Amino acid sequence: MQSPILSITQLNAYVRAVLEGDSALAGGVYLRGEISGFKRYGGNGHCYFTLKDGAAQVSAVLFANAVQRLQFSPLEGLRVLARGRVSLYESRGQYQVILDDLQPDGVGALYQQLENLKAHLAADGLFASERKRAIPAYPRKIAVVTSSEGAVLHDILQILSRRWPMTEVLLYPTPVQGFGAGEQIAAALLRASADSFADVIIVGRGGGSAEDLWAFNEECVVRAVTACAVPVVSAVGHETDYTLCDMAADLRAPTPSAAAELCTPDCEDEAERLYSLRLHLKTICERHFAEETEILDRLRGELKAYHPANTLRLAEDKLDALRQNITRAVQRSLDSRAEKLTNIAGRLDALSPLKTLARGYAVVGKGGATCSRGAGIKPGDEITVRMADAIMECNVRQIKPINKAK
Repeated sequence: MQSPILSITQLNAYVRAVLEGDSALAGGVYLRGEISGFKRYGGNGHCYFTLKDGAAQVSAVLFANAVQRLQFSPLEGLRVLARGRVSLYESRGQYQVILDDLQPDGVGALYQQLENLKAHLAADGLFASERKRAIPAYPRKIAVVTSSEGAVLHDILQILSRRWPMTEVLLYPTPVQGFGAGEQIAAALLRASADSFADVIIVGRGGGSAEDLWAFNEECVVRAVTACAVPVVSAVGHETDYTLCDMAADLRAPTPSAAAELCTPDCEDEAERLYSLRLHLKTICERHFAEETEILDRLRGELKAYHPANTLRLAEDKLDALRQNITRAVQRSLDSRAEKLTNIAGRLDALSPLKTLARGYAVVGKGGATCSRGAGIKPGDEITVRMADAIMECNVRQIKPINKAK
């Protein structure tokens, strides 16, 4: 009996029905393999990739409803445990596994994937200490990238309002775990940076398993952190948790609450510090004022001492003293000279011929000349005889010589 001729569509539908109706496959299959060629289509949220081992591979698909249940982000090269059912993609005649669940193949697989990515990002310099920026001491505005639900946001807001209530806070809500969370966290970070709203960005979430925190280990998140125009503080999980986001951030906080504290000063501490500074400044000003007042008083005294009016008064006093000294010196000189003149006059008076005439003597003259001897006179000469009170003109009759004692 000849087999019926089937169309390709009929064949593929039959093979699909056989595969999905097989009792060995109907309850689902469990597979271990490595993800390859991972693609996610944004329109419907479905994910397509290949699961492979060392010798073979099979196509796999995660529909959107299964993607939403994932607690980690599938990455290229990650070893996973998969559960699903075998089927056929009829339009292509391609055998595939439609997955209901996907889990990392042990913590070791996640750790190895993390180490590989860490080495790759470190080679690009994303963890270098020299690119880290200082957190502003007094931020006016803070952006928070985290889930809008849960205690993390509440704790951050409570601490910020207590420590530095004047800070404005803007939330950039995003899922913080599950498949696709990394891309949304990265988008929220870049949006917070592009808005130029904040002086600093806090990104993080509360504690959880390694799978829960895996979104903060994704490359897109790390690159978004380093691309932000303002400093980023990462606070993922608890103190013992450490993600690649923490390593790339400008500052790592052990918890979200600690991040809020590290980003803001304590207003009470600042008030006390300002009060101390005010007292210190007051003391400095008072001391400086006292020193300047002392200098001013000294300069005022020096100015008074060297003031032109004071200098003029001193010059006038000196001039008066000099005038008095000169007057006294002149008077002494005049008195001395008057005394000398009096003495000279007395001596002259004593030697004056008039005094001699007053004692009875006379002066004989001839021809206008005084005659002291008789040798120059002869009888008949006209002579003048001057006495104390008269002058006589006489005619010499006789001359009698006077014999001088030998």
